[in-house]
Amino acid sequence: MTGVLPTLPPPRYHAAMPTCYLDWAASAPPYLDILQESAALAASDYGNPSSLHSTGKSARTALEDARAVFGRVVGAAPERIVFTSGGTEADSIALLSAIVAKGQRSIVISAIEHAAVFEQARVIEELGVKVIRVRPGADGVVDPGAVADAVRPDTAIVAVMAVNNETGAVQPIDRIVEAVRAATADSGRTPFFHCDAVQGLGSIGFDAAALGVDGAAFSAHKLGGPRGVGAMYLRKSITPLARGGGQERGVRPGTHNTAGAWAFSRAAERSSAARAESFIRARDHERALLDGLRSIPGAAPLPLSRRPGDDRYSPYIVCATFPGIGGEILARLLDEAGIAVATGAACSGAKKERRVLDAMGVSRELSFSSIRISTGRDTTISDIDLFLERAAAAYARYRV
Repeated sequence: MTGVLPTLPPPRYHAAMPTCYLDWAASAPPYLDILQESAALAASDYGNPSSLHSTGKSARTALEDARAVFGRVVGAAPERIVFTSGGTEADSIALLSAIVAKGQRSIVISAIEHAAVFEQARVIEELGVKVIRVRPGADGVVDPGAVADAVRPDTAIVAVMAVNNETGAVQPIDRIVEAVRAATADSGRTPFFHCDAVQGLGSIGFDAAALGVDGAAFSAHKLGGPRGVGAMYLRKSITPLARGGGQERGVRPGTHNTAGAWAFSRAAERSSAARAESFIRARDHERALLDGLRSIPGAAPLPLSRRPGDDRYSPYIVCATFPGIGGEILARLLDEAGIAVATGAACSGAKKERRVLDAMGVSRELSFSSIRISTGRDTTISDIDLFLERAAAAYARYRV
């Protein structure tokens, strides 16, 4: 591979770097220069941004600069951006606000949400809030009408993700928002619409005004920033469940990660600037990957109907099935061969269920044998060719 990966320092806790890294949806290699600059910022502007002395004011300047830069990337005013510890916390803040919403005792989510939303919804459910889960079609795309039909008069929040992290299915967020608002127009009470945009920001982008959402969650490490930093977009105010020192307008209490927020904003800015060119390359990689999978006897993409260039899917994420061998086994065999892929969401890697594929109606045989291949800014056609070669060899040898 070329670009950032070969310049990374040698791993301290692993024998060797992969020959081919195809797990970008789990975490992207960082921009080293941005990390270095943020480390320098952490050393120089170490004050608490909430402090009133000059050291604190210097840190506050850096923080607000990061907020302004990130706001420009997502098409939002700086005051609408709240920095968090990651996408999961951003999702949790939005969903947990349903617990304290007066007179509103239900939420609606899609059945294919990331665990950050799906598992938080289970907690909310245990606390007495009704959770309504809307299944997608066989293509992995959620129907706007189905979401609107699920909304009740007491629905506090509707949450639908921008891009599914396992299949790459792009959800029609703007049309879902429109359908929900049309369905609730006469009630005088429109639910808060939240979007997990973690997989969307670095791939298809995010435009707050165009999508019309009330809130969204983002994560730095998915697009070359550091781990442990995220952000929320809030068009409408919410009543957070957590309380503390009042930072981030009281939405996310806790001392700011100034250097992390700065690095996130710069990584998002760089990713956004390169998006058009990167997307074209990603479509080429998608075509090579999908065509190559179909050339391996027995293997296929999921959903089976997916074709190159289909706008319903992000070209950066492809789910593939190899019936006759467990996806976890194949992923381990590929790891031994120097290829890094995943079996669904990294956050849920230890779980045997594949609830996203189950919700789509994929058979257990195909879902059990599935893996996720995800590409990024440094992926090359040679990487795709190497994956196909080694996947075909492992499959031919070990399938039953």
